[in-house]
Amino acid sequence: MVLTPIFSEALQKRNIVTRKNLSRLIDSTDYLELGMNNTAVVLTKNIFAATSSVHSALPRQTVTEIQPWEKAAIEEAAKECFKDTTTVVTPTFSEALQKRNVVTRKRLVQIIDSTDYLRMAMSNMAVTLTKNIFEEDPVLSAYPSPPLQNSTALPFQNTVVPPSVIDTVVLPSVVDSAAPLATSATKTTKTVPPLTFDCDTDAIVELLGDIDLDDLDLEDPGVTDIFIDVGAIASAKVNGEVVLYNQVIDHYDVDMILENLPDGAPTAKQSNRVIFGQTLHRLATVMYDGVITGVTIRVGRSVSGLWPIFKGLVEGKNVLLCGAPNVGKTTTLREICKYLSDRKCLCLIDSSGEVCGDTDIRGDIVGTSRVFRPEDPKQQYETLLDCVRNHSPDVIAIDELNTKEEVAVCQTIALRSIRMVASVHGNIEDLVFNPMLNKALGGSTQALVSDRVAVDGKKVVTQRTTRPIFDVVINIKRTEVGLEYWFIEDVAEDATRIMQGKPIQVRTRRIVGDEMLETVEEVLVSL
Repeated sequence: MVLTPIFSEALQKRNIVTRKNLSRLIDSTDYLELGMNNTAVVLTKNIFAATSSVHSALPRQTVTEIQPWEKAAIEEAAKECFKDTTTVVTPTFSEALQKRNVVTRKRLVQIIDSTDYLRMAMSNMAVTLTKNIFEEDPVLSAYPSPPLQNSTALPFQNTVVPPSVIDTVVLPSVVDSAAPLATSATKTTKTVPPLTFDCDTDAIVELLGDIDLDDLDLEDPGVTDIFIDVGAIASAKVNGEVVLYNQVIDHYDVDMILENLPDGAPTAKQSNRVIFGQTLHRLATVMYDGVITGVTIRVGRSVSGLWPIFKGLVEGKNVLLCGAPNVGKTTTLREICKYLSDRKCLCLIDSSGEVCGDTDIRGDIVGTSRVFRPEDPKQQYETLLDCVRNHSPDVIAIDELNTKEEVAVCQTIALRSIRMVASVHGNIEDLVFNPMLNKALGGSTQALVSDRVAVDGKKVVTQRTTRPIFDVVINIKRTEVGLEYWFIEDVAEDATRIMQGKPIQVRTRRIVGDEMLETVEEVLVSL
């Protein structure tokens, strides 16, 4: 197997036109095929004359049925590849099989189908493990090993799965093929104080008044939003799913909620947001033809104990927090501001009041940060410039970058040796291709390349235009086991690799009880 540009160059040396023609040329043969998503050319049979002393020595393999010894080798290869993940790219698993003398050429799909614990995914670009195989099987170990040409023992013989792997790896019965693909990983654990959560539930209960949501446990950290709409059943989002309750909402219920708000209903000038309660709940109205017909209540919580997740990775760097809505970006921003403001002048732009609200005890929320709130949230970038010009900041933090102008100002600030901490909606793979905000990661442009590097006639490629503003991207993700924090530490290189559809290296941290689990692995992210 060779990379496609290398084979294309070899054809061009022989005056063969490859532009928009490479696929047809390869299909015209019975010994070549495109592989690895058209990035490589694979030789499918021996085309070298037997008189060649070098190539005649190549082993002539034939496609056969799966042998008993091969079943044992397949399972051992799976145990090697899936120790720390449930999905690997196909070449990784194929290489593990070949190390055990298992012929994979034109047989890989057959090999996967012969098991009840593996399946192909992502258009055959990956192999996923669908059930736990980390248990010793005396039946498989009884199969004899295949003889090798040099009569040496197979490398997988007498391999024992470490007990630590059996104890720690828990695999789901069904794996989501749309999840990011991960290769081999390294894991570490560290003892840390457990997370503590605080929620001002009384403020929400008083706001709802007569609306009966008795089955809703506001102390549950999985409860993130409450939806109240005229003519509909009251509902809430719990662990990412909408749960319905028994009460049908009318106009009186919505009017009562707005009357119970300490500062009245939000206005357009406030970006349709109002903050209430000690733990900074957020309320926004639903408008229909100029009339308020519902409200959305975002349940606010204060979380203590997050700092160990970020310690050692964000100090002295420009940091971008990203993730889907309601994964805790603002909560994370509070914690980072609280610690980065120690002995530093940190100016926090809190346009919506959601970071620390109107409370007079900001020290418990954002440390010694100096808090700025623009009169008009749409002029947030002007407040950013004012901080630079007049307030001598060491660090500037901003909750929610929304426009090109704000990103441009952040770039100017970063070039003045002032550290930036910001949050933005969307996962990193979304931001890389977002024309409004991707300048934060180095921007993107379409470039024309030469025939020599063009792949299958495609001479237009996407590439970065400048250096990223941020040194570290923290992508917060909600999973079945809780929140995970992905640290992308080489933003320039990884943004380029995402554009090219290549894996990136990610450091993942999460807290479970009194332990912080850290994993470093390569993952393939896609839109």
